[in-house]
Amino acid sequence: MRTNSASAPVKSIAFSIDKEHYRRIEVEPGVTICHLYPTLIAWVGREAPDDVNPRSHEEKAITGSVPKAIEQTIRENPDDFYLANRGETILAQSVSFDPDKQRIEVVLTDYSGESARHGVADGGTTDAVISRIQKEIADSHKVEYRNLTADQVPQYLRNARVHLEVIVGLEDRDRIARLVQGRNTSRQVKPWTIADFKGSFDWIKDILEANESQFKGKIGYEENAAAPVNILEVLAILTLFHPMYDAKGKAPTVAYSSKGRMDRRLTDKDAEPGYRVLSPVLRDILRLHDYVYANFHAKYKEAVPGGKLGRRGKTDDRVFPKSAKTLPLTGLGTQYQVPTGVLYPLLGSLRALVRFPKDGKKSGASWRVDPFEFFDKSGGELMENLIAQLEFVQNNPQTMGKTKPVYTALHDRARLLVAEIEHAGSGE
Repeated sequence: MRTNSASAPVKSIAFSIDKEHYRRIEVEPGVTICHLYPTLIAWVGREAPDDVNPRSHEEKAITGSVPKAIEQTIRENPDDFYLANRGETILAQSVSFDPDKQRIEVVLTDYSGESARHGVADGGTTDAVISRIQKEIADSHKVEYRNLTADQVPQYLRNARVHLEVIVGLEDRDRIARLVQGRNTSRQVKPWTIADFKGSFDWIKDILEANESQFKGKIGYEENAAAPVNILEVLAILTLFHPMYDAKGKAPTVAYSSKGRMDRRLTDKDAEPGYRVLSPVLRDILRLHDYVYANFHAKYKEAVPGGKLGRRGKTDDRVFPKSAKTLPLTGLGTQYQVPTGVLYPLLGSLRALVRFPKDGKKSGASWRVDPFEFFDKSGGELMENLIAQLEFVQNNPQTMGKTKPVYTALHDRARLLVAEIEHAGSGE
C-alpha cells in the first residue's frame, strides 16, 4: 500500500551539469519545462521516486528485452544514448541552476502515494536500468555510487547522457493524469510486433517453443514481451550464419549495425530462404552463441598466456569489464562482459562449419564438424586472430562490429582450420 503524499518530506536532488546542457522554457504562465542532459556519472538512477508513474519498475519488471536493450546501449554505444533513448519526464516543485558552481537542484514535495504530483512520470524503466548498472559498479567497490572516485566510474557512464525533461508548475491532477497516460502509451507498435501478428516468425516459434526446446519461453516475439531475449537478437545471431555471406567480399556486419531492423530481412524474399535453411541447426546456433561467450575468457588465456582480459583497453574504459553474468538463453555463467561488437565477428567465423545444401536441394543446413568440439580445439587460434583485429581498431568494439575485414579474416581462418580437420579425418 502506498503512503499518503501529505506526509512525505521535501526531497532535493542535486547534481552537476554545465550550462550548455541546460535549457529552460516557460510554455505557459506558471508552467516551466527544463531540458537537462547530465552524464550518468552525475545523474543517479532511482534517486527520484516514481509513484506518479503507473508502471511497475520493481526488479522483476525490468528483466525483459526492452530493459536489456537500454543497458546494451549504455554499455556499448554510450555517446548515442541520449539519441536512442527518449529519456525521463519528471514533475517537480522547483528547479534551480547555479551557473557558477554548474550545479542543478530539483525539488520534489508531493511525490509519495497514489495522489502523488511529483516524481518520474515517464522513463521509469530507463531510470531503473541506469540504477541497476550504477549499483553493480558501486557494489564492486563496496561504496555508494555517489562516493565513487572519478577513476572508479567506467568511461561509458561518463560519456552517456540522459535527457531529463523536468516540468515545474503542473499541479492539476487531471492534466497530470493525461500527461502520464499519454507518455506511457505513446510508443508506436514496432514493425517486428506487426510481423509477429502476421505470422512471419511462426516457423521459428515452432522450433524454439517446442516442448523439448531449452529455449521455450525465453524469446519475446513482440515489443515489451516479458522474455529475456527478443526475436531481433535471435535474428541477428542467425544472420551471422546466413549463407549469403559466404559470397566473396561479403560479411554480416548488419547483424551488429542494424539489429533493430532484422525483421525486415526475414520478410525479404531474397534473404528469407537463407534463414529457413538454418532450421535444422537453429537451436545449435543459439547454444553456440552462449558457449562462445561463456568460454571467451578461457580461450583468451590460451591465445594470450599471462594476459589479463579485464585489463584490456584504457584504465577508465575497459573493453571487457569484470562482472558476473548469467546468459539468459542457456544459463551459462561468465565473469566478464563481452561486447557484441567483439563477440559477433568471432561467432560469425563459425559459419565456416556449416554445410549448406547445394542449389536446387530443399534439405537444410548441417554441421561439417561438431561446432562445440571445434571451438574447444581451435577457439584459441581464432581468439589470437580476434585480438589482433581488436588491437588494429584500437580496442574499439563499436568499430570492430562494423568492420568487414574483421569478419572476413576470422571466417577465412576458421575455414582453413575446418579444412585441415576434414583432411585429417579423410586419412589422405
